[in-house]
Amino acid sequence: MPPRLPYATIAFLEDLRQNNTREWFAENRHFYDHVILPAMTELLAAIHDGIKDIYPNYLAIPKVNKSFYRMNRDLRFSKDKSPYKTQFGMLIYRRVRKDSPFIYLHFAPEECFWACGWYQPSPEAIAIWREMVSEPKLNKKVGQLLDSARKKYLVNEPHLKRMPREYKEIRLPYPELLRYKGVYVHQERPPGPWLEKEDWVAEAITLFRESEPFMRVMENWQDRLDISREI
Repeated sequence: MPPRLPYATIAFLEDLRQNNTREWFAENRHFYDHVILPAMTELLAAIHDGIKDIYPNYLAIPKVNKSFYRMNRDLRFSKDKSPYKTQFGMLIYRRVRKDSPFIYLHFAPEECFWACGWYQPSPEAIAIWREMVSEPKLNKKVGQLLDSARKKYLVNEPHLKRMPREYKEIRLPYPELLRYKGVYVHQERPPGPWLEKEDWVAEAITLFRESEPFMRVMENWQDRLDISREI
């Protein structure tokens, strides 16, 4: 049997949303420790096994602050003082966790999805991205890859309404690429019993494998960023 995520995980997250206190979490932590984390660890291994031949430099480390996220929220600058996050995510990343191409799975009461690309790059990385997609040949290649991805999957929308000032006069096949601050291909499904009944892991792996040409662009982006930091 391929690994599954117990559907009760979604109920746990919904209950946590309604009872987001340290006392409630302490009383119910056994489910998190003995059901959710083992299931997430198996899922991470299965996803990594399914893609490591074409993503050999990507890391899947079943530890908090590596491939798993902390449950505790950072409350320092937030008006919302709820102590815990109400979603689970797992991250497979290339070389480093920050400013890296990613392969990601997300589970929450309102949505489940899997995605690959680059999310919330640093200002330095965004500058490199704009340099890349202002090159006409690469601009055309990336635009065509995203057009192809949209035939089967979702692609996030550009973050900016207008072109960056310094690129206003440039003429490109896909000028909208300059309005992105991070780009990713993803597939969404509403939470449901399919989490523990269907072989959706194969569906996620298919997205990641079919996105290989797009992810090579993401890797080029990271390599250019690393070179810029060495100069």
